[in-house]
This record gives sequence, C-alpha cells and structure tokens, in this order.
Amino acid sequence: MISLLDGYAALSISDPARIKRIAKNNSDDPDVKAVWKEISKDVDDISSLPSSSDQIMKLSRVLGILRPVIMFLGLIVFTIYFILLGTGVIAHLGVVGAYAFLGAFIGAYFVGFAVYFMLNRRLTRTVNAYYENHMSEIARQRRHIKIVNQRLIDKLAMIVRSKDLDPKKYKFTLFHNDYVNINVISEDKNSIYTVTVKGKSLKQEQ
Repeated sequence: MISLLDGYAALSISDPARIKRIAKNNSDDPDVKAVWKEISKDVDDISSLPSSSDQIMKLSRVLGILRPVIMFLGLIVFTIYFILLGTGVIAHLGVVGAYAFLGAFIGAYFVGFAVYFMLNRRLTRTVNAYYENHMSEIARQRRHIKIVNQRLIDKLAMIVRSKDLDPKKYKFTLFHNDYVNINVISEDKNSIYTVTVKGKSLKQEQ
C-alpha cells in the first residue's frame, strides 16, 4: 500500500512515468491493478500534453540525438587519440602537442556534456511552464487522480486505525498537502511533503 501511495499520491504532472513504473512493479497487487485501470487514461492524457508543443518536441529530438553521442563520446575521443598516436599521425606534434590535442578532444567532450545539461534543464523548465499555461486542459484528469489518491489514503488510514498500528511507520510523500486524513511531517525545498495518515483517534492526531 505504501509503495502504491508513493507512486500515485506523489504524482508529478510533469513526470507521470513514475506512476507507470509503480504500476508495473506492483502488477500482482490487486489494489494497484484496480487503481491503474481507473486512472491510466488520465495519466496518458497528462503525459501526452507536452507533445502538442513544437518547441518541446524540437528540444526532445535534439536531446534524443545528443544523449547517445554524449554517452560514447569519451570512449570515441580516447579511441581516436590512441589510434592517431599509434599510427604516428600526431607524432610530429611532440609530447606537448599530443597532450594539447588530447586536451582539445576532452574539452569538446565536456562542452558537449554542458550543452546537453543546459538543454535538459531548459526542456524541464519549458515542460513545467507548458503545464502551468495549459493546466485547464488536464484539470479533470488531475481532479480524478486526486480523488483516487484520497481514497487510497483513507483506506490506509482505516487499516492503520483498525489494527492500532503506528502511523509513523507508514510514511509516504505527496506533492500537495490539501488531502484530508493526513499529518504532514516535513516539507523539502521542492515542496514535497512527507506525511503519515492519522492514527487511531482523529482527534488525538489533530
């Protein structure tokens, strides 16, 4: 139940893939199956929203090309260097020249990595801004997911109270703190809340 809540209740509208991973990893859990069947269309609608932006799709394509290049660029750089060194192509440059040549290749690698990092951050900001500007288009889906989240929270609270369990042993995270039946333990710098459900007596937890 906790892993389920950490996936569904902590849903980020810009990273719905997290929910899909939770559903896949807990596919044998009947609660997961039932909830996923109910909200899978909502998650797909939310995750597909940025695809309607030409700017986002263009950035995604560029990053899709850069990612494998960056992954193998270091290996390619050193392979080319040692091939040129072994064949004597850069022998006439001398030791200093050879190291300068290698330094230039390594510099190119780090420049490529820096470009990828900046473009990735730009994509994240662009996606988040796009969601903010088009929130009304996914309001129904987000509202439905929140209702399902609340139902899961209420179910966990019922289990904890009926078995007189310690709520602090069943912590999970939320992106919003406007759910009922929860106690907020902490909030991090990204406004992600660590919470528990209310214990045996609602009045005692308030």
